[in-house]
Amino acid sequence: MATCVGVVFSPGGKVQRYTAGELTLRWNDRVVCQTSRGDELGRVVLAPHDWAPEAGTPPGSVLRIATPADERTRLEHDAAAAELLRHLRELLRRDASPASAVRCDISLDGTRASVWYRAEERIELRGVAGELSRRSGRRVELRQAPPREAARLCEGGGLCGPVKCCNRYPSHEQPITLRMAKDQELPMNPGRITGLCGRLRCCLAFEHPVYRSFRDRAPAVGRMVDTPSGRGVVRSYKVPQDALVVRVEGVEKDVDVRLDDAVEVT
Repeated sequence: MATCVGVVFSPGGKVQRYTAGELTLRWNDRVVCQTSRGDELGRVVLAPHDWAPEAGTPPGSVLRIATPADERTRLEHDAAAAELLRHLRELLRRDASPASAVRCDISLDGTRASVWYRAEERIELRGVAGELSRRSGRRVELRQAPPREAARLCEGGGLCGPVKCCNRYPSHEQPITLRMAKDQELPMNPGRITGLCGRLRCCLAFEHPVYRSFRDRAPAVGRMVDTPSGRGVVRSYKVPQDALVVRVEGVEKDVDVRLDDAVEVT
């Protein structure tokens, strides 16, 4: 049984497991990992844990804890990646391509560059990778990013604040559906429920389990409940506060009641 850690290589990216060997690693350590794209600099987001052989073979191993020299190399590669993206934009304009350049990452050893682009339809940028390779002296791999992935790779701020959910939290595998918005009683206004990627916002999936759990426990709107303030009718919910809004009989006013303090009258 191997000891593994979970590593991400960009904010909000997929968590991948790598064998830790004899290294003593902790959450948030910066590490250099051996990957199929060469050596890459990542961050530990899952502390060391046992990995059973039947769970599959980890894609690689952690080579070492990142050093200041590794961090400087990463900064140098970031500058070269920005230059490579500039070249890609020039080529796309030259060819009148509908694609747009999104991001470029260069492996820590400097031998490979992964370049992502976005387009509404599936397209192949023939010859572009070869031209970028000649200009940069590196092996260039072009990848078309779907809308959600393109928004994550761009990083930056979003509707909720200076950091988008897709960069703040690990990516999730479940599909995001309109039912999630309806369960949270959100207005079906595209401007309110879609993100910068043009798709339903990631936070719908992150918050949906809380709303589902609340509704499974709460009396339906219109039902009679006993509360510390008296008997009344449920008028609405305050899910983030785990509370009901109840119109109490006799006083004819609405009060907030903790869900655990309300008992449905049968």
